[in-house]
Amino acid sequence: MSEQVLKGKKLLILAGGPNLVTLVKRARYLGIHTIVTDYYDLDTSPAKKIADEYWDISWSDIDQLERKCREEHVNGITTGYSETPVEACIELCERLQLPCYCTREQLEFTRDKVRFKEVCRKNGVPTVQEFKSIEDVNDGDFPVIVKPVDRAGSIGVGIAGNQKELYKVYEYAMEMSYCKQVIIEKYISGTKIDAYYEIREGQITLLTTDDVINAADNGYERVVQSSWLLPSRVHTLILEKADDAFRRLLRFLKIRNGYIFFSGFEYEGEVMFFEAGFRLCGGHWYEYLQKKGMVNNLDIFIYHALTGRTDNIPVLGEVNETLKCVDINIYAKEGTIAEIEGLEEIAAMEDCCFTLLTGHVGQVCKADKAILDKIAMFYFCSESPKQLQEDVKQAYALLKINGVNGEDMIYDRIDPEVISSWWENKQEEKSDEL
Repeated sequence: MSEQVLKGKKLLILAGGPNLVTLVKRARYLGIHTIVTDYYDLDTSPAKKIADEYWDISWSDIDQLERKCREEHVNGITTGYSETPVEACIELCERLQLPCYCTREQLEFTRDKVRFKEVCRKNGVPTVQEFKSIEDVNDGDFPVIVKPVDRAGSIGVGIAGNQKELYKVYEYAMEMSYCKQVIIEKYISGTKIDAYYEIREGQITLLTTDDVINAADNGYERVVQSSWLLPSRVHTLILEKADDAFRRLLRFLKIRNGYIFFSGFEYEGEVMFFEAGFRLCGGHWYEYLQKKGMVNNLDIFIYHALTGRTDNIPVLGEVNETLKCVDINIYAKEGTIAEIEGLEEIAAMEDCCFTLLTGHVGQVCKADKAILDKIAMFYFCSESPKQLQEDVKQAYALLKINGVNGEDMIYDRIDPEVISSWWENKQEEKSDEL
């Protein structure tokens, strides 16, 4: 079997935060000797706890890592979930002459939101309207959204409904930007959508799409995505309006291998996009895609890092296009966490395909920025929207995250009742148009 080419090889994983737990588990399942490196303790870097080995070396200390990799005969290097360690991965792979799925130029396209939109327009991808400066935003243009051009995961993002708020969120975005540049865009009130692609030896596959349900109390002060529903109920519209352009863009960037996602909005029958990520994403769709009959896309990063190829990944077979997924994110209100219960019971539910604990007891959570602390996530897969609705109801009843004074610290819960009719509503709208 093709997995045999991986057995016993040493894979270095840059960073050990909660998101990396999934990558370490998958690599170990494939028989790989895993090494996690960063300078954080085990509580902050839980991926270290489950790795075969860990180093207390910062993933940004390229000189020391280069020496250590040569001494330990590391066979491959990978990372995920943030552009900064990906940049370190590229440099370290270059020095050691090891394969890396991403080039500096390709990374720059995804981390710089201005350059991203320029390349999108060149290849016909519809984009969100932007403003060159604060002075170009008139009273009639509000609300607007302000973001660092070089950060992802909603870091540094703020929404403004007037000039006073604009200056405040502009300063925040500038503070969070590494390169001290921001982008101002028209805030779209439509549904947030994402499209996910894999590329293996130049072959491009649209894996899935999603819709986002934002927290009910977001207002203009928060960017909290409480749930993702897959596939998007405007999946067909995304195919019609953007799929060909995305494929042109990927070929233009000469991307041969990897996993990339595009984020945008659907509004009044149109789609428009504003950013991309050429890396592993926080949705952790790996189990959903595998259950659907597709490749677990963690394997793309693992196989390429260790063999330089992705055409040797086992293919599962027929794809179940009717399988749906509801992913729930749990964010915390301000306070100190004293109790987290119920996640193990949720993991034992029949339709649950994934759980991840990203917070911990004793964690001090703050609410002074647009991004709140994410404590946990889980998702369910089923062909039945009604079943997914019941799963979410049960999960919310099981999960308890309480503060030191016994207060409920869960920031937002979606209304499970919307799930059973989520995909049907859009289909009805489409039929009416026809």
